[in-house]
Amino acid sequence: MKVIALVIGKILILFSRVFKISGGSSFPGLVALRIDPSLVAKITRKLSKGTIVITGTNGKTTTAKHLSAILNQSGLKIIHNRTGSNLMRGIASALIEQSTVFGKPGGDIGLFEVDEATMPDAVASLSPQVVLVTNLFRDQLDRYGELDKITAVIGKSIEQLQDAIIILNADDPSVSSLAKYAGQKNIVKFFGLNESRYTSDSRASFDSKDCLVCGSELVYEKRFYSHLGVYRCPSCDFNRPQVDYAAGDIVLNGVKSASFTLSNKSKDINISLSLSGVFNIYNSLAAYSAACALGIDDDTTKTALNNSSAAFGRMEKFYVGDKEVYLLLAKNPIGLTQIIETLSTDKAAKNFMLILNDNFADGTDVSWIWDADVKALDENFNFIYTSGIRAQDLTLRLKYEDFIVEKIKTINNIEEAFEKAVAEVSPGDTLYIITTYTGMLKLRNYLTRKGFVKGFWKNDFRRKPNEGKTGTPLSR
Repeated sequence: MKVIALVIGKILILFSRVFKISGGSSFPGLVALRIDPSLVAKITRKLSKGTIVITGTNGKTTTAKHLSAILNQSGLKIIHNRTGSNLMRGIASALIEQSTVFGKPGGDIGLFEVDEATMPDAVASLSPQVVLVTNLFRDQLDRYGELDKITAVIGKSIEQLQDAIIILNADDPSVSSLAKYAGQKNIVKFFGLNESRYTSDSRASFDSKDCLVCGSELVYEKRFYSHLGVYRCPSCDFNRPQVDYAAGDIVLNGVKSASFTLSNKSKDINISLSLSGVFNIYNSLAAYSAACALGIDDDTTKTALNNSSAAFGRMEKFYVGDKEVYLLLAKNPIGLTQIIETLSTDKAAKNFMLILNDNFADGTDVSWIWDADVKALDENFNFIYTSGIRAQDLTLRLKYEDFIVEKIKTINNIEEAFEKAVAEVSPGDTLYIITTYTGMLKLRNYLTRKGFVKGFWKNDFRRKPNEGKTGTPLSR
């Protein structure tokens, strides 16, 4: 059954790519798993270096891309669900593409980002040597339920493991509490920020304010954003654990780059990242923590991170003629707030397009936009186009923040809205597009057809500074 599943899966991937139906990132795996439900386990047990799993609400794809760069730099061959398709079907599709028809994997190590709710099945099939949890925020309540529910789901999956390294975000109370599930069978490591400059007093999207042991409200010495920070419970001994890996000396250079220091208990390395935002510092720190736990030397990690670029649709940059465009994924209140706060540090950022869909992959409940702090966009902006299935909801949200209504333009059709938004951008200026997941896919498919970006199944998403300038001109 394994060979049949692999052959059919490979045919479906080829069919998807040739006819440009999709990137073949999930459907081939879905069909193959119907034929052989144990396909993932059969292939991954042949990986000589085992598997790594990355889960959490935000940052999975970018963290995985950073870690992939580090592993590549170290000389390892990786099997990776790099398109971000993180259900079991996406993992299976990645394995089908990167293995022979007899199930021999074309790599040494598996690196998989995994949807939080998929963790029990993924851990059972992958038997990972390393599990990394980035953060936990309220996200797609129609799928996941409240935060305590998804925390327990991940915790129960960790309980299945033996002799694994569990890497947890110490700054997130929900994530750090997962250490109790590891028991004595596994090694637990923590990462967190060592920073005083970039802190927050905002209560927007404050998801986890109570102690997970006794229920008392946590006291914060400092917060970096939302509920991530240095905390303690005034009524019991629950507090932020000591970190094994830290990031500090952070300098954010608008929305386009950042510098910071990564450290373990023996050495510091200086990083210059072509991404910005405190959330991206966390992503780099998470990847660095996994690299340290795997025994990869700091020089390799430094080289890889200094040359790493944005993941698919996550602060991805491209050009339309001489106009620069950034594509930024936001799928929950924390993500949207952090992107807007990062944009607000660049006074030249004035041209915006916001896309909101309510498809299954986005989460069908869009009420989360009311929990995000969007006010920082209202700083002498030139225009905001709202688009997508729920564009009117976005427009209403902005109106309630007293944005200048005449500067907001609502067009449900994403392609039409993009064309008009780009047309309004002055030569040499920048358009920032903030979008939910399926909106990003739809827009990116359009951009691929126009020649401005590569299809997401290409080998590398990175683009040279002038790449895309020769794409098909936009219609007017």
